[in-house]
Amino acid sequence: MRRKIGLIGAAIDACGGTRGASDTPDILKEDMGRLGLLFEDIFYYKNGRHDIEELRKYFVNIAHSVKSIMQDKQFPIVVGGDHSCAIGTWSGVADELSCNSQTLGMIWCDAHMDAHTPETSPSGNIHGMPVATLLGYGYKDLINIINDNPKIKPENIILIGIRSFEYGEEELLKQLGVQIYYNYDITKRGFNVVFNEAYSKLSTTVDKIGLSIDLDGFDPEFAPGVGTKEPDGINFNEFIESLKLIDIKKIVALEITEGNSHFDPSGKTMRCITDIVSQVKDLEYA
Repeated sequence: MRRKIGLIGAAIDACGGTRGASDTPDILKEDMGRLGLLFEDIFYYKNGRHDIEELRKYFVNIAHSVKSIMQDKQFPIVVGGDHSCAIGTWSGVADELSCNSQTLGMIWCDAHMDAHTPETSPSGNIHGMPVATLLGYGYKDLINIINDNPKIKPENIILIGIRSFEYGEEELLKQLGVQIYYNYDITKRGFNVVFNEAYSKLSTTVDKIGLSIDLDGFDPEFAPGVGTKEPDGINFNEFIESLKLIDIKKIVALEITEGNSHFDPSGKTMRCITDIVSQVKDLEYA
C-alpha cells in the first residue's frame, strides 16, 4: 500500500541571501492538488532574518506540526522556503523518533555544507547554518527546539553534492567526522553509486532516514530557479532513478527547499519539486 502524506509549507526566505523562495508553497498548491495532496499547514515567516527569538517560534511551530503528522502515522513532506526550515523539520522528526526509541539518520543533498555557526558565517544568514544547528552548534535557542539535545549525531548524517563552502564549516564537519561526498566524488563514481553507498551505510546503523534536499544541489540545467546557483551539480534524472532503488520503508520524512520561481520563468525548478514528491508518494511502502 502507499503511505499517507502530511504536506507542510515553510514559507520563509528571510534567512537566505535572496527573496522569493517563501512563495513556493503557495505557487505549488494547484500542482500538489493534481497529485491528490493538500497543504495541511503553510507557516509564514514575516520577521527579521536575524531575529532569533521569532525564528525560534517559527521553527518550533514547524517541528510540532511535523511531529503531529508522524503521530498520526503519516509521512511528513516539508516544502520550503529557504533551507533554514530544516531546523524545524528535523527537530520535530528527531524528537518523535526519540520518543519511540528510534534513531535518525540523514542524507543532505546540497551544493553547500550549511554548517556555519554565527562565528564562522561571512553573511550571518541562518540558511547556511542548519546542519551545524542540528548537530548542536550555533545559536542555543535554535539548537534547543522541542528538547535540549542535538537532533542528529555526526556519524548519522551524510552530505552529498557539495561544491561550494567556506573553511570554517568544512573544518567543523571534518572535526566531527561527518561524511561528505563532494561533487568530484559524484563525477568520478556516479550519483547512483554514491547515493546507494550512503543509504546502505545509514540503513545498517539507524532506524529511520530523512532526506533533506536543497534544489541548488542539482545542476542548474535541471533546477535554475534557486538563490545560490552553483554549476556542475547532481543530475536530476539520476537522482529520481536512485530514489526508485532504495528501501522506501526506511525513509521517515522528506524536505525540499530553496526553490525560487522568480529566477525560473520556465517552471523547471517547480517541476523538480513535484516530480520528487510524486516519486516518493507513488513508491510502495509496505
